[in-house]
Amino acid sequence: MNKDSEGIKYIAEKDGREFVLKVFYKSSFSNMNTLFNLQMRLSRLNNLKQACTAKVAEVNQNHSPAYMAVEFVHGISFADLKKSNPERITEDLVRKIAPKLVNAAIEIRKHGLTISNATLSSLMLTADEEPVVLSSGITYEEVDEREDVFTLGMIFAQMLSRNSLYKSIYSADRLRNQKFINVGGVSMSLNKTLSECLHRNIIQRFVTLSRLQEAISKLPPLESDEICQVQERGNVEEVNSIDNSAKPRMRMEYGFWILLIAVIGILILIFTTNIYSVLFGAKGDKLQYTGFNLSSTEADTIETIPSTPGFEVRNAPARTEYGDLKSTSREDSPDFRKVPPSPLTNTPATQPVVQRARPTANMVFVEAGTLGFGRLTENLAHNVSVSGFYIGKNEVTQAEWNRFMKPANVSTVGDNLPVDNVSWFDIAIYCNGRSESEGLNPAYKIRGVGASRVVTCDFKANGYRLPTEAEWELAAKAGELNSYSGSNDPADVAWYRDNSAGKIRTPGGKTPNALGLYDMTGNVSEWCWDWYDANYLKALPTFINPTGPQTGTQKSIRGGNVINGEGRNLNILWREKGDPNKGYQFVGFRLVRSS
Repeated sequence: MNKDSEGIKYIAEKDGREFVLKVFYKSSFSNMNTLFNLQMRLSRLNNLKQACTAKVAEVNQNHSPAYMAVEFVHGISFADLKKSNPERITEDLVRKIAPKLVNAAIEIRKHGLTISNATLSSLMLTADEEPVVLSSGITYEEVDEREDVFTLGMIFAQMLSRNSLYKSIYSADRLRNQKFINVGGVSMSLNKTLSECLHRNIIQRFVTLSRLQEAISKLPPLESDEICQVQERGNVEEVNSIDNSAKPRMRMEYGFWILLIAVIGILILIFTTNIYSVLFGAKGDKLQYTGFNLSSTEADTIETIPSTPGFEVRNAPARTEYGDLKSTSREDSPDFRKVPPSPLTNTPATQPVVQRARPTANMVFVEAGTLGFGRLTENLAHNVSVSGFYIGKNEVTQAEWNRFMKPANVSTVGDNLPVDNVSWFDIAIYCNGRSESEGLNPAYKIRGVGASRVVTCDFKANGYRLPTEAEWELAAKAGELNSYSGSNDPADVAWYRDNSAGKIRTPGGKTPNALGLYDMTGNVSEWCWDWYDANYLKALPTFINPTGPQTGTQKSIRGGNVINGEGRNLNILWREKGDPNKGYQFVGFRLVRSS
């Protein structure tokens, strides 16, 4: 038939019935975001039984290549109808099909789907003049219901317009920036309804599809209604002039100069003051003028803890070819306290005794150690040293998340199930909130709002945080060199595609690894602290407590989940990435605390 961005469509026949068979490109499954959206859409389309939607007969995501079969709809798309026989699309017809399309949109939203990207090409009109929404017009996406209202209003306006430039006059981009123009030859009542669907300010639109349904049902009869005699603007120059008139040139020039001055001012501050240390360094730093100093910052120093006869520090540094491991067990750390010497012992008063923080419930202590970061049996050389830390036995559950945060739009609801579809930034907020509620020092400092937020981590604080990739891998390996955390057979330790039916399961249902940690492989993937860089492990800048690249646009995700099959994507070394501003289905997290 044709091609689209997802695959190639064919007409197929089975048992005397015709189907549209879509064979998906392998690239549709190339990255996590596309994969999640496509798989969630297909699983929901399979359950959609609305009268005005094309019936999905079969979906097979495990076949190579993946495919979907939809019942063939005999009719004509509204896009083709506009070209071949536009006179057939009358206001009477639109008034007849509009309630059915709105009802279909309501049912589609109940399945977690949306028609916000639908067009005239994705709507069919059967021989019985019944509307049908094709699967190509239904997407899996979290959008405000008023966006579905907007899409339907735009489609109805394009159907009714007799202007040859209807696609430009009633395009989504123009309607979001310009006032709605009444459709000529259409009743004033229907034009008013369309204007409320297509208001530039989303707050002024119908709040829900049900409100739009109600407004359509209350339209007066066409024969008693006033007809709009004003025609839409009819040439390209007029449409372009409307767009340009709302853009005063002088305001753009003022904005440019203001931006330029601001950039110059910021550069001066960076090169002549210590503003970076004030914003991202230790608390209490004061802004000082330093002059133009382009030298590098002071190198990090490595601390060691003097040994105490007869006393074993559990978090002591490990010795590697790269030197002593920097331990977080310090006298001045808020996680440790000095124990005064007993008068009955001969312990010198000058020798402080350092004790590790009290163990946390449902957390396991991981001893300080070394590991071959990003390596298994093919290269056993240990190249990284990591200090001791606590890590959660299980992934954080929805009940734990909901105590401090708004409930997430999880893939499967259940208090005892791991929370998923939460963004990295929201997790940082959760960690700080939970730390404060338990009297701990928050590990994160969060500055700014939205996508411009900056998060820094104090790894010496005793509050909750995400593990670094090195910490995660040390805990997942648990001193062994298995392909999966705890075993070379994923069925023993993991919920994954072959045994989970694509559903998240309650933690603790599989065998833990040697440290007693559950689901380090499978169930939900887990966010880590580090910025993602595909080449980071090949050229590590430090070998002691690495915390990832200094900057980046995406954060690392480890562990695999219930939609991954046995092999590469479930392997203990597999690294995935995600936008820290977004949540992803089947991606959750596990808590860590510095010792």
